[in-house]
Amino acid sequence: MGKTLCAKLFMKDPLDKVQYAPKRFRAFIDLVRPFTLLAPALGGITGSLMALLVQGDLSKPFLSGEWPFLHVPGLPLMTMFSGVTSLVFLNAASNTLNQVYDRDIDVINKAYRPIPMKVVSPLEGIWIAVALYGIALWRAAMVNRYFLLIVAVLILFTISYSVPPFRFKKRLWLSNISVAIPRGMLGIVAAWSITGDIMDPTPWVIGSVMVVFLIGSTTTKDITDIPGDVMFGMKTLPVYYGKKKAIILSSPFLIIPFVMMGLYWYLDLLPGYSLSMALVFLIWSILLIYLLYKEGDKEDEHFENSPAWKQMYLMLMGMQLGFLTLFLI
Repeated sequence: MGKTLCAKLFMKDPLDKVQYAPKRFRAFIDLVRPFTLLAPALGGITGSLMALLVQGDLSKPFLSGEWPFLHVPGLPLMTMFSGVTSLVFLNAASNTLNQVYDRDIDVINKAYRPIPMKVVSPLEGIWIAVALYGIALWRAAMVNRYFLLIVAVLILFTISYSVPPFRFKKRLWLSNISVAIPRGMLGIVAAWSITGDIMDPTPWVIGSVMVVFLIGSTTTKDITDIPGDVMFGMKTLPVYYGKKKAIILSSPFLIIPFVMMGLYWYLDLLPGYSLSMALVFLIWSILLIYLLYKEGDKEDEHFENSPAWKQMYLMLMGMQLGFLTLFLI
């Protein structure tokens, strides 16, 4: 019989399953948390495409016999590539820095991470984060000055969330808000600025929907972290209020964004199918709240945190695709 394929596919898989690369290299990959990089990558692509569509800068795609075969006149591929990679490297740096400063908490909550396992040292983590932030700024400088400025502000937010004396994670409600503003509002504005005008109200409208959603949905990652967060004085909603009350307080933030979409549609700030999208995501959000109640403190078998957290990430990426679709149809 043939040999059974054994490989480390998920972050929670043991390093002993690594076969096709050095274990330390795979630990460095785990340090940046690849699954969470999908959202900034997709957000950068969808945001920059939306800006082009709103401005009317994209022409109808056509096929030809020359590489890359599918041609889209007006599509600035290299600029978009620089912008999207900047957002991805920024998020990777943020993930790395957070693990450095959460290393004691992670010994309790996430002992499978590279630093608690002592495969990567805290000092190495710092230098990796600095290098990734540097690459993010370098890529941003290749786009335009507005994008570079927003990326710099995003970096400050991510540092302030993890690093003392700011350590926003220790500050009630500010913990959620300091995640929601950069990932929600500033994230979509940054993506839009890659190809569009940040004075256009559209990215701010979309960003306001995303930021409210993220204020509530950030709780999905905090519930499974209660044991370590309590021990080290983190004041997340689940730590301060308890699991049940934290979910009750977070739930309106998972409903209000889609009411806001209806209002924006009424004010002609979002296109015609916005109500249909709002209804779909309202139902999805209600299911997310139910999942939080049922399995909010249950660890996912493969992914970090709970199944509700994984569902939140899928929903976030679904919203990014949904908003792009609104401008395509």
